[in-house]
Amino acid sequence: MTMNKKKRTLLLILVYTLCILIAVFALAPFVWGISTSLKNNTEVYSLTPTLIPKKMTLANYIAVFHDPSMMKYFRNSLIVSLLSTAVSMVVALLAAYGFSRYRFPGRSAMLTSVLFIRILPRVCLLVPFYMILAKLKLINTIPGLVIVYLVVGMPLTVWLLKGYIDGIPIEVEESAFVDGCGPVQSLIYVVVPMVAPALAAVAMFVFILAWNEFMFPLLFAKDQACRTLSVGLAFYIDETGIQWGQMMAASILMSIPAILVFSYAQRYIVSGLSEGAVKG
Repeated sequence: MTMNKKKRTLLLILVYTLCILIAVFALAPFVWGISTSLKNNTEVYSLTPTLIPKKMTLANYIAVFHDPSMMKYFRNSLIVSLLSTAVSMVVALLAAYGFSRYRFPGRSAMLTSVLFIRILPRVCLLVPFYMILAKLKLINTIPGLVIVYLVVGMPLTVWLLKGYIDGIPIEVEESAFVDGCGPVQSLIYVVVPMVAPALAAVAMFVFILAWNEFMFPLLFAKDQACRTLSVGLAFYIDETGIQWGQMMAASILMSIPAILVFSYAQRYIVSGLSEGAVKG
């Protein structure tokens, strides 16, 4: 018994030590970014790095807020992320419900093709996306970015919701049909409330994907009118050097919405992912 307790204690020590190391490794860049954003230029470019600023200043944050371009990029990111989230939730719910409840020719092939998109590296999708958006005249437009994020996030959103809907007994919907509900009414008033955790997981996943994505808006949104914040951060690098203070301030401000959204919906995300993984 004593040996077992010692082994259990040693295991707990190792686990907690590993968790602390992982947390430090993950938080260190964020902490250093906050520190840099609160320094003046003299201390930022000093040869002797300091974690705690000798003289804290909000000048970098004020400069970001007074930059009209950055405010426009922030607005574009917000619009693109919210539109992508709303469209993806509707499309993924309808697709997942169809795959879960109906049997039709080509169903398995379509499910496999949806999953295949997730397997492909995103770089492989750049040329096809660009050609399609160019034909539709959606290059340098917000709707073009929304379509790209919809397609990229579709595999996970559809499979997650499908697994969740598979776990709902069909008898629940049959009871609604007996009470006079049609298919659409059953979906809205019966299925949607029961898959609310999975919908929250889908919403958070798509929002964070659209908010943080850099590669697609870099190529498909070159105009300032639809450029997103993730791309706008790169413009703090110019021929004079890197404006580290303002870049870190803008990066910290950019991370706040994603952190708040994820923190608020964390329990729904965990519940939705676990439920969706049970059946598929």
